[in-house]
Amino acid sequence: MMIKLKIIGFIAMLVWSLPLVAQKKGYDLNWQSDIEQAKMMAKENDKLILIYFTSSDASITASKSLNEDFFYTEKFKNLADKNLVLVRVNIPRRENLISELQKNTNQELRIKYEQRVIPTVVVCDSNGNKLGMIESYNYLHDTSKHYALINNALKNQR
Repeated sequence: MMIKLKIIGFIAMLVWSLPLVAQKKGYDLNWQSDIEQAKMMAKENDKLILIYFTSSDASITASKSLNEDFFYTEKFKNLADKNLVLVRVNIPRRENLISELQKNTNQELRIKYEQRVIPTVVVCDSNGNKLGMIESYNYLHDTSKHYALINNALKNQR
């Protein structure tokens, strides 16, 4: 009898958790970590570069909200697939999460693009020249400025 209850409980837990597994957060975006590789890809495919400065280990509400409201949407995925090479620059608080080489590269990018806060989104041409940027993310969950940044850069590049 006890084994039956355990089995029923286990099955109930599995059935209850299935919707959670099915709700995949976001879309599969092709994030790069190497800016030089991203420049080559952008030139080959006539695309712009979007650089996203974020932190993988910090519980930064603005980054989490920006991910869900902007990056993890079908609208962004469609825009990115057609027009952008994506670069994620991870600036973790715990330095042992990335290699020394990646730390140095990230620091160079932070200086070059004048990144001060997390999250920061920078749009560049295929040579890595900054066309515009947005720092942080507001509590209103308004992504219109992020889309305007990309759309204006696209309009000016074509």
